[in-house]
Amino acid sequence: MANQNGLNAQNAALYSGMNGSIMPSAGHYSDMQTLMQNMESLSGWLEQNRQEWGQVQEGLARVERLQGRLAQQGQLPLLNGDTQPTEEPAAPTVSQLQTSLAQANQRIASLERSYQDQVRLQQAYEETLTDTTDRVRQYCFEQQNHIVALHQSYQQALAQSRSETMEAQLTHQGWQASLQRLSEGVRAALKAREEEGMPYKTRIAALKEENRVLRAKAGWEPIPDSEDEDSDEIAEGSRGRPATVGENVVVVPSG
Repeated sequence: MANQNGLNAQNAALYSGMNGSIMPSAGHYSDMQTLMQNMESLSGWLEQNRQEWGQVQEGLARVERLQGRLAQQGQLPLLNGDTQPTEEPAAPTVSQLQTSLAQANQRIASLERSYQDQVRLQQAYEETLTDTTDRVRQYCFEQQNHIVALHQSYQQALAQSRSETMEAQLTHQGWQASLQRLSEGVRAALKAREEEGMPYKTRIAALKEENRVLRAKAGWEPIPDSEDEDSDEIAEGSRGRPATVGENVVVVPSG
């Protein structure tokens, strides 16, 4: 640093000489070049120092953050950010081991009891499921047989009903044919009866006309022409009560 201060004093004297119109020496240019090189080297060292200082600051910040976390966790930081060594747990005693063993045995016994209960429950479930399945299968089989038998009985009943219906239809057709024959016979008998009674009706009508004419000539009232009187006259004629005059029938008036 003393050399640099002497150089700066010499340079200052030279620049003052230049201002005083005194020409610098020939070695002044080489000194200036050396000075520029030294300044560039110093600038590089300064930049390197700045980078190293930044790294140091980053390390300090990391140490501070680590110390803060350790303080929050209840651990005291040591030198260089190290923590206190964790104490190893003490070896368990015989009584503690016996207690732990007894607890483990109790736990195992409880688990075995639970396992046995689960096994019995599973066996009961399987037995119940098997029995229920068998019962359901038997019930389905019986219901299927019952349905088949019911269908067969229905088929037999339908066949019997069809047979009875056919027989009833045939019987009805026979009755209809018999009634038709009977009706035709009755119609033929009535027609024959009417044809058989036509001469008598003609003669009766002629006698009525003759009776009416005779009563008119005698001054008697005519007899009302009614079917009842005709039927009475016919009935009396059939019993042989009417009086006969020649071939004519004279009806005596009731009045």
